[in-house]
Amino acid sequence: MQASKKNALRKTAVDWFVRLQNMDVESSERSAFEAWLMASPSHQEAYAEVSGVWQKLDSTPQLQQLASALESKNKSSRTRKIKAVSAALSLVLTVCLSVFVVDLWQSQPTMEVVATAGIGQTKTQLLDDGSKFTINASSNIEVVYYRNKRHVKLHSGEAIFEVAKNMDRPFVVESENARVTVLGTRFAVNKLDTLVRVSVDHGRVKVEGVNPHAGSTSQDMMLSSGEVAEISAGLAPRKVDRPAQDAFSFEKGLITFTNADLSEISETLSRYRQQPVLVKSGQQLSAKITAVIKQRNVESFLNHLPDLAPVRLEQQNGQLLISEK
Repeated sequence: MQASKKNALRKTAVDWFVRLQNMDVESSERSAFEAWLMASPSHQEAYAEVSGVWQKLDSTPQLQQLASALESKNKSSRTRKIKAVSAALSLVLTVCLSVFVVDLWQSQPTMEVVATAGIGQTKTQLLDDGSKFTINASSNIEVVYYRNKRHVKLHSGEAIFEVAKNMDRPFVVESENARVTVLGTRFAVNKLDTLVRVSVDHGRVKVEGVNPHAGSTSQDMMLSSGEVAEISAGLAPRKVDRPAQDAFSFEKGLITFTNADLSEISETLSRYRQQPVLVKSGQQLSAKITAVIKQRNVESFLNHLPDLAPVRLEQQNGQLLISEK
């Protein structure tokens, strides 16, 4: 069942449960309730979940102590206190259910944005709260705002985020094996095949490694202005010695490589070409390259790549392959 439908059923079940507490046995509404309950197994499941809240409350040691205390009093006193306890339980249940409803209310999206930049393109979008993102070529991003958080999923490529400060709504970016949490700052996230790189222009961000299969996170790391961290699958974040500003150069139409291996170079250049660039299977190329090139000069850079590293280029099955010379 879709989350939205399940939440709607829970809300209806909460409404019925609260109404039934003060409903006469002969009330015509009971027939309506029974008809709703029997209409679907999912209705029964939702009502059982809400009813379970009462059962848990009713079995707590504190309530058992109250019941024992009532036993020692006279009947009239016991009746009055039972009514008082019942009223208190009803109040507690109402509060619990209210919290439950509030949680559901907060979980409803208030804004959803999906953006994609094609090969060689960049795209910038301003969000409702004044935050802004810029995605680079061949990137895909999904932004969902809730009442208590702002959530971003970077599915592919890289993006720069300028986050409006909001202490009550953290801004969280997830990209496969990495999670970045901030309140207000400017930073960039680059999702590569083997790692996710987080670069901070200013402010502070919390970076965590995420195991998407186990649902667990590694020990987090705080990054400050000018710092960079890389997160590989299954490993904790690690700081790396490289200029943070490299990650923001695509805004100016530049591609910056700092001691980059040929796998990173081929993947990055593929974002600007119809024909992808790949390292030939089985090749272990150790060359590292530092360069700044204009995005419009990608083809020229590729043509000169054999002059920068001991490699050769060959066309094969619609791909440009890099292999050892």
